[in-house]
Amino acid sequence: MLSRGKAYIIKAGTIILVCNTIVQIMQSFDWHLKVVEEGMESTSILASIASPIAVILVPIVGIAAWQLAAAAVTGFIAKENVVGTLAVCYGLSAFIDTEELALVGDGNVVASAMAITKVAALAFLMFNLYTPPCFAALGAMNSEMQSKKWLWGGIALQLSVGYTVAFLVYQIGTLITTGKLGNGFAAGLIAVLVIFAVVAGLIYRTNKQFASTYELKKAV
Repeated sequence: MLSRGKAYIIKAGTIILVCNTIVQIMQSFDWHLKVVEEGMESTSILASIASPIAVILVPIVGIAAWQLAAAAVTGFIAKENVVGTLAVCYGLSAFIDTEELALVGDGNVVASAMAITKVAALAFLMFNLYTPPCFAALGAMNSEMQSKKWLWGGIALQLSVGYTVAFLVYQIGTLITTGKLGNGFAAGLIAVLVIFAVVAGLIYRTNKQFASTYELKKAV
């Protein structure tokens, strides 16, 4: 426990701190290195980089929020960065009592500040839960698999699982709570069907190759 606690403190004081500092700087300046005025955060360096990625998140959160996209990307460095990036981008420090070290307000208040529903917030949580872990874990995967093909295959599978689970949570949850499907349902459904088709094709090809190899060895 002490070893893991020490490791987390070191991570919080190095990787997470540096990442959040970079996020703060990128949100505060535009590409001309001019300070972004209040209310014009969408013109910042961070927003311009994250905005194209935000479109992919519409079927799982309902809106193309560059803040959520930026948080998801920084989560690849360390999952703790997701919370830190959201706090920086949305200014959620107002919901934290620094003296009591406790949250002020419930999930509804925080979700409203982020302009998403509770279902969308849960879907985004599930997305980050199932997507690839931090760089350190990916490094461990690389050393264990010793194959770039399997490494990238594992990353792609984790991304696919995270996206599919988040899509189902958001769309089904929205249907239950509002009586209609969420935004981006058609595009998300196509993406999920493509994922299933690719996975099914890979499984079929692998099984076929395995059966062929097994028959050859059996004949010998």
